[in-house]
Amino acid sequence: MANRNLKQTAVFAAMICLSTLAVVALAARDASAAKPDAGTPNILFIVADDMGYADCGVQGCRDIPTPNLDALAAAGVRFTSGYVTGTVCSPSRAALMTGRYHQRDGIADWIPPGKPGLNAGVPTVADYLRKANYRTALVGKWHLGEQDQCNPLNRGFDEFFGFLGGGRNYWPDPLKAAQAKVNHYTQLVRGHEPVQENEYTTHAFGREAVKFLKSRCGKAQPFFLYLAFNAVHTPMQAPDDYLQRFTSIKDKNRRTYAGMLSAMDDAVGWVLEAVRENGMEENTLICFISDNGGPITRNAPNASRNTPLRGGKGETWEGGIRVPFFMKWTGHLNAGTTFTQPVIQMDLTATVLALAAQGVDSKWRIDGVNLMPFLTGSQDTPHESLCWEYGQQWAIRQGQWKLTFALPSKTAKTPTLGLYDLSQDIGESRDLSLTQPERVKQLQAAWASWRKSVGGDLPAPKVTLKGINNTP
Repeated sequence: MANRNLKQTAVFAAMICLSTLAVVALAARDASAAKPDAGTPNILFIVADDMGYADCGVQGCRDIPTPNLDALAAAGVRFTSGYVTGTVCSPSRAALMTGRYHQRDGIADWIPPGKPGLNAGVPTVADYLRKANYRTALVGKWHLGEQDQCNPLNRGFDEFFGFLGGGRNYWPDPLKAAQAKVNHYTQLVRGHEPVQENEYTTHAFGREAVKFLKSRCGKAQPFFLYLAFNAVHTPMQAPDDYLQRFTSIKDKNRRTYAGMLSAMDDAVGWVLEAVRENGMEENTLICFISDNGGPITRNAPNASRNTPLRGGKGETWEGGIRVPFFMKWTGHLNAGTTFTQPVIQMDLTATVLALAAQGVDSKWRIDGVNLMPFLTGSQDTPHESLCWEYGQQWAIRQGQWKLTFALPSKTAKTPTLGLYDLSQDIGESRDLSLTQPERVKQLQAAWASWRKSVGGDLPAPKVTLKGINNTP
């Protein structure tokens, strides 16, 4: 009898053990279904529009609190030499979407209403990520073409809430039921359908981003969310309650800018909170940039500041191309890290494609590099050189040296050439070209080689350096 009881007890214990293992396995399966594998993280790109280099706390701003942007930077990596390829919006956004210098795809300037958009053949990061089984969404500004073939829903995005053009009012636009013709450049749409919006646009974009994030909670499928604010681009419009936050700022335009930036910072905070509350923080790579430098003298100035950089939007001075640039991935990137080597927005595209293990079509080579090996210390310098061109203006950076062919002042019509040691002169105030003519020639030749590689046989600008002919 005792032996039989022992056998029964052993059988019962084994059954309990098997049941427990089954429950554990089921829980593990459910847990794995609740979030993507760490190797294929969710991706969140947040892009500001015309934000100044110095206009958040971690970049030195003192008159406009930006607690949420500061927290994002503090929780991850801040790139102090973070660049964009374009000095204005469409080129910069094109390169972010493709991972390629925008010159390869013919986007030389911002895209006006009715003009052709981004090359319909070149794949976007959304195209690639959708092939990798990502759910993709765009909230906000597109500015890469209004034509049907350029529409975000035809460029890899499953969802779209925003507008197709380069700028619009922040206040609701009345959508009349009998309206005969919709302004496709400025009209807010959901998918292809015009919508009536009642909120301040910056807040509406934050709301829609949070809505998307909540919809992905508990889903096994990873997501890519591209949140592209039109703040802080003109027109200068801020809600009254935000203006009241900044009564101490006497300059009217700066006060309005402060209200617009503060509203965007709040919206960023809602999005970051939604990521945390929905248990996505350790599985979501979050990247923040501005699309170009703050427009301080031309191209719709908005009272932004690029201190201590020279110049701004529409120029190849540092103030036009160096931007706030942060990346956060909790548990994978060390918080509070500062990365000083030059990087560029195309690197974000290359990084997320590498993380998603998504190969790139060889026909459409990308110029960005995967930043993860550099951020984990296994490699040192992402780029030997970076190059820019906008109209007659151009520049190249190699290490600490930068050769800049740019407009010297807001009233100048002809660019001038200068050589600067950015390690000693971030404000590009001391031209060393006369003392180092050989370095000038070497950098100009490197730039000319790059330009031919991205622009085919287009004629390169001719430059004479103070009597020394440096035309390549």
